[in-house]
Amino acid sequence: MVRRPTMRTCLALLILSSTDGVPAPAAELDPLPDGADVVEAMASTQLEMTLPPAEPGGMAAPSDHWLDRTQAGLHEAVWRSAMRVDRWFGSHESEAAYQRASGSLAPALLWDEFEGFQPQLRFRVTLPMPRLNERFQAFIGRVNPDEYVTERAQESGAFRRQYGPAEDDETLFGIQYRDPPEPGWRFDAGAGVRVRFPLDPYVKAGYRYERGSLDRLMLGLRATAFWQNTEGAGLTSRVDLERMFGLSWLLRWTASGTFSEASEGVRGYTTLTLLKGLPNHRAIAAEVFMEGEFDALVPLGDYGGKVAYRHAVMRDWLILELRTSVTWPKDFPDQPRKPSWGVGIGFEMFFGDAGFLARPTTF
Repeated sequence: MVRRPTMRTCLALLILSSTDGVPAPAAELDPLPDGADVVEAMASTQLEMTLPPAEPGGMAAPSDHWLDRTQAGLHEAVWRSAMRVDRWFGSHESEAAYQRASGSLAPALLWDEFEGFQPQLRFRVTLPMPRLNERFQAFIGRVNPDEYVTERAQESGAFRRQYGPAEDDETLFGIQYRDPPEPGWRFDAGAGVRVRFPLDPYVKAGYRYERGSLDRLMLGLRATAFWQNTEGAGLTSRVDLERMFGLSWLLRWTASGTFSEASEGVRGYTTLTLLKGLPNHRAIAAEVFMEGEFDALVPLGDYGGKVAYRHAVMRDWLILELRTSVTWPKDFPDQPRKPSWGVGIGFEMFFGDAGFLARPTTF
């Protein structure tokens, strides 16, 4: 097995944080809270870019600014809530253990010719549970169930990635278990419920396998078995291939297929994504995709391409994202397939240990 580079090395390669475009030294990067190596970062296909502290004269500002107070207040409300709940079960951990809670909050406005305007508010919070075990975490968020239950879609952060109307998002609460990040096979599992009536409980378990290195080729395999009240029992399989070019280009190919009691044959998609990290907390990405359901009336539901630009504004943890797209969706056999142009704008505020994400979160 090829030995993978450390998480610090990959973060330094993928994000250019100095003004002259030189990659930030690995020693300047803040450590991740769980000490995860590149396996954890790449296996979930979320390139979490933790940047060094802002230099004097940069985006840093007095802590009494309303933006800083808002972010600090949100983080404190989250970790104190987690601490109170955990102490109901007899925990005596210090406050520092719960201050590792992290997440993001994101309002966005998307528009395309096919769906029209889609205003949305997404959030995601991860809560430590030291009373149980360091491998357990609680989760609450307004997300696409395809990302967190069936796992047919890649996790997309605060803004939705997958295709279709924004009303697919639901508020979920659950418990997650993950093996420590190590080369080879890893196990994880989870259970939760939709936070509204009628309740929609789910359970899932899966194995993940990674091999290779980004400078040559990294292979990721993922298999997840699940049961959800509205979806029934099912199985999702996913393949990811990733390769870095130079110091800041990343190319990723993904293919996923899901079969469940509620699906019409195999429901799947494939994407090809190109990511470019830029200096000064910026990133651009482009993606082409195709998705469908083999036994549906329209097997090829949608295909097209998207481009996004992300830039930290005013603070390292406040991200502006702009995107444009052109897709060719089709829902019914007699419906003409024609191009649907789209645009979108959104903000994403991180808190806790969460850091700048170079990869786009609006697709």
